[in-house]
Amino acid sequence: MSNLIAKRSIAALLLAGLPGFSAQAAQDAPRKDLRAFYSLNCVVCHGADGSARGVDGSRLKGQDFTDSREMKDFTDAELAKAIRKGKIFGRMPSYKDRLSEAEITEMVEQVVRKAKKGKVISTETSAN
Repeated sequence: MSNLIAKRSIAALLLAGLPGFSAQAAQDAPRKDLRAFYSLNCVVCHGADGSARGVDGSRLKGQDFTDSREMKDFTDAELAKAIRKGKIFGRMPSYKDRLSEAEITEMVEQVVRKAKKGKVISTETSAN
């Protein structure tokens, strides 16, 4: 068992004894700054604001998260699946080994769904 897995398992066991806290909640709780993760991993295709446009206005390779007409065609489950499994032909890598299920859900709800054209997704962006 890796050191990280051992630490998480011990933490989950310790926290499981607290009232109202489950071991599953400890495993599923988001642990990353997802806006920073976006900035490092997603900007190249989806743009700094999620519009899939470069700073010069050029079209990038990713989905435009700021287009409400386009985004209404996708459920949260479909967006989460794309993050988890990636897109075919390597256009988007799988992030299932880098993000937990809770982090993927939060990425969809708090980053992708809240993207606004012209508003940079960054660590300074509030969670609201």
